[in-house]
Amino acid sequence: MLKKLNPINPFLSIIKNWYLIKQLSKRLFEMKYRGSFLGLLWSIISPILMLIIYTFVFSEVFKIRWGTEETNKFAFAIIMYCGMGVFSIFSESLNGSTSIIGSHVNYVKKIVFPLEIMPVVQVNLAFLFGIISLIIILFGSIIINGTFQWTSLYLPLILIPLYFSTCGFAYIISSLSVYFKDMAHFTTLILQVLFFMTPIFYPISAVPEKFQFLLLLNPLSIIIEEVRNIMIYGNAPDLILLLKHTVISYIIFYLGYLWFMKTKKGFADVL
Repeated sequence: MLKKLNPINPFLSIIKNWYLIKQLSKRLFEMKYRGSFLGLLWSIISPILMLIIYTFVFSEVFKIRWGTEETNKFAFAIIMYCGMGVFSIFSESLNGSTSIIGSHVNYVKKIVFPLEIMPVVQVNLAFLFGIISLIIILFGSIIINGTFQWTSLYLPLILIPLYFSTCGFAYIISSLSVYFKDMAHFTTLILQVLFFMTPIFYPISAVPEKFQFLLLLNPLSIIIEEVRNIMIYGNAPDLILLLKHTVISYIIFYLGYLWFMKTKKGFADVL
């Protein structure tokens, strides 16, 4: 019983099956653009196109500026893109998790296959595409500031809690999607609401103080704010806050793993 409740079990599972996770992630990556003329370029074209549209709507139509700062349109676009990049990693992971088990029924039927790696594979795939967005942000930051912000080297530390919490939610959603077919629609709806409740087009400071706590309940808010701090503004992250957020994220990761391991026993019967 104690072995099953070991809090490092999900982490050990990833390490133990890392080669298999890497191979499956590579396979899904190749399948995504198989037969496509532009292939990997779509992972660059799509977010940039949406970035242009959102920038036009919010900076030209609604005349929104970043807080009280006089930011030019390109700076506004890159600052906003920080939020979009992080959110896309989270949303792609969860949307993909709704079908990651159902689309691999052959793995469910294999007694020895570690099904718990499938949500991790989906998250890894989303992070792989997210790296492209982060590279675009890095180059944009250099153009805006005229120099490389050395604080960008903190980025891996900030992505750790994002990875843990995303895996945790992916475990829960992938499991529930096996039993409840409406989970995909519900997840899409929640992500749409979360999109506007996340500081993507605005800083947390622009929200009335009495409502700021609602944004801080969002696991993405702190991540996005810290990514902007290190990559755009050149500020070192709040390491104490980051440590607390990492602990909370790992708890989400662990609870999601426990839920998945508890419920996966019935997958074969349902599928």
